[in-house]
Amino acid sequence: MFINYIRILEAKKPKFFICENVPGILFPKNADALNGFLENFKNIGYNIIVKKINASSVGAPQDRERVIFFGIRKDLGIEPTLDLPTVKEVHLEDAIKDLVDSAVPAAEGNNANKDLKIPNHEYFTGGFSSMYMSRNRVRAWDECGYTVQASGRQCQLHPQAPKMEKVGTDKYQFVPGKEDLYRRLTIRECARLQGFPDSFIFKYDKVDYGYKMIGNAVPVQLAYALAQNVKILLGE
Repeated sequence: MFINYIRILEAKKPKFFICENVPGILFPKNADALNGFLENFKNIGYNIIVKKINASSVGAPQDRERVIFFGIRKDLGIEPTLDLPTVKEVHLEDAIKDLVDSAVPAAEGNNANKDLKIPNHEYFTGGFSSMYMSRNRVRAWDECGYTVQASGRQCQLHPQAPKMEKVGTDKYQFVPGKEDLYRRLTIRECARLQGFPDSFIFKYDKVDYGYKMIGNAVPVQLAYALAQNVKILLGE
């Protein structure tokens, strides 16, 4: 990804750039590659700062750590900073409680439903793999959600259900007698956790495509905070 990005920057020379990656990019095993990319950014004329940011700190109702790469062209004489203002944590209750009683399962074969009272308020159905059941997948109403995944099958469970019980090494189960409460978040609920307004309608045939579109996006709150940071630095 970074190689193509560097080529584009070298050709276009915009005033600044922002890109993001998963926290694993900072693992020691990736140090040589990462340092090489950073050196390339500097060689084509950018001062760059790298910082890990949790989207929950800027108002997204999910734990979503991402590594932000922010560079400003050296000739502008501006050092890049990523001092984003933190806000009070937003919980699942604040984000999706009003949708609790209106969720609809996907149509047969996890196809999209034809008509929904609330657009995109449908959830992926099907079994749960042993890997999925290797840890708790439920956050409570008074917590922010887990990272929104780009997969319906791997989607976190709704907070109406109690947290899963650990019954062995890397093995959890649904609380006996409460199994009917365990369902995945709907596409609309995931969109809420990513900061998309309800007026933003996602078009798809298979519900998994809806989850992919949302899970691969940058949370709106984080994008806004980064844009404000750039605006202040550049004085624009």
